[in-house]
Amino acid sequence: MNPVNARGHRWVEAGYFEVNAPIVKKLDVDVSGRYDHYSEGFSHFSPKVGVVFKPFEQLSLRGTFSRGFRVPSFAETNGSNVGYTQISIQDANWLSQHQSNGQADAYAQVYGLGINTAGNSKLRPEIATNFTAGPVFTPTKWLTLSASYYYIRKNHYITPNSSIANQAAQDWAAAYATGGLAAANATLPAGVTITPNPVDSQNPNGAPSPGIVNVGYINANKIYTDGFDLSFLAHTRLPGKLRDVQWVSRGNATFVHRFNLVYPNGTVNRYAGTLGPYQAVSSSGTPKWRANWSNTFIWKKWSLTPTLYYTSGYRDVADDNYQGSSTSGCTYVISNSSFVPYRCHTKAFWDVDLTVNYALSKHWSLYANVYNLLGFRAPYDFGTYSAYLYNSSWAQKGVVLRSFQFGIIGSL
Repeated sequence: MNPVNARGHRWVEAGYFEVNAPIVKKLDVDVSGRYDHYSEGFSHFSPKVGVVFKPFEQLSLRGTFSRGFRVPSFAETNGSNVGYTQISIQDANWLSQHQSNGQADAYAQVYGLGINTAGNSKLRPEIATNFTAGPVFTPTKWLTLSASYYYIRKNHYITPNSSIANQAAQDWAAAYATGGLAAANATLPAGVTITPNPVDSQNPNGAPSPGIVNVGYINANKIYTDGFDLSFLAHTRLPGKLRDVQWVSRGNATFVHRFNLVYPNGTVNRYAGTLGPYQAVSSSGTPKWRANWSNTFIWKKWSLTPTLYYTSGYRDVADDNYQGSSTSGCTYVISNSSFVPYRCHTKAFWDVDLTVNYALSKHWSLYANVYNLLGFRAPYDFGTYSAYLYNSSWAQKGVVLRSFQFGIIGSL
């Protein structure tokens, strides 16, 4: 189990305003702001500006700029969250102290090393900066195209005090077992401590094993991401004898260009296109491309919608984990059996879902869904731990394979 606790109290005062100013016929500006004051002494003003410029009827240019503000949570200032990673102490001198009949006793076997992310009362609030810009183009009444560039940055980003949590904790624990607290202190960053396990009941004079590595939260330098959102919408009636059929087509795609975390010492974790952030999101990772395309055909009371989903492949490495990095590549990957080849890359995943709907009345309709219609299988992912040899965040349907759902939906 992973014990979690948090404690705290606060009161908040806030004020908000918004002004919409159609400066000229083709230019509209919206300005808003919010001021927050917290009883802990945190205060911040968060502005937002949105601009829409329409040089001619078919084209709009949109842009927004805003600042955000997040105070540390109670768990981050006065709480703890303990997770576990397996460890086996290899130091010969330590092992010699924990033997029974010439063999390592139960105390010296593989066990779960606790990693306690403890609260830090000295944390500063996060300050976010957000920017988006892009065009919306409507060349005809039945087609709309849009594109947008986004940039999001958080300064003083709150994160656990370790750039590669599992491996760092194991290294610190190994140093503790080898030379005791003095040796561990030589490798421990400021604010990190080790709590030992109870003594070995079979060999009580032996040095205790490290039980929990206590890593507090810190304010990192910053975390930032940028990329593009693309979409289109088309709607028309089919030609000829199919003119009673209305067709609606929608497509959306997101490209993640960068997703980087910068620590106070200058260390940079690069997550885009990898399994990172490994610890924060249970190793689901950050594929660079995600897209979907749906086509709805409407005829009288019937509608039919096939939808195509795509998630790009990614490298089986993560800068906040120990099996490799975004710059050096895989140091190792796990192969479950001899007939499965070693891989440092997880392939892309495709999925096609189908929805059929029949309108019984104005308020009620029958529906049937077919998930993973074409039976695409989940690609092997040897780096994740969120599921066994596949990534449940992106490819769950590829393990369940084809499935069905029927029902009735409506309102009174």
